[in-house]
Amino acid sequence: MKHTPRRVWVASSLLALTVAPLTAQNSLSQDRAEQLRIEEYLRTKDRHSLQEDELRRQAEWLQSDLVRKANKFALLWVQFTAEENTKHTFDVKLARKLEKAFSELQKSPGWPSK
Repeated sequence: MKHTPRRVWVASSLLALTVAPLTAQNSLSQDRAEQLRIEEYLRTKDRHSLQEDELRRQAEWLQSDLVRKANKFALLWVQFTAEENTKHTFDVKLARKLEKAFSELQKSPGWPSK
């Protein structure tokens, strides 16, 4: 059997037409696999971001709570010392409020422990 140029061309064309869909399918499956990897990454990234955001919000709340209590104590301390310095009197009610504010400040998370 002689191979004529026409037969070679037909055979190579058939081979190309047969291999091309296989290559395309392989390429499509690789593209789909890559797409699935990207989607999984985005899903887990979002999940981690949500967890990190929640932890950040909790830390910010604890910090703001500590600052609020410290500010309350500082304001009471200013009132207490101003009254002591100007009137030369000891305000028992204000001293109790000051003691309570300091106690709340010490009990709050974020206060340095021994």
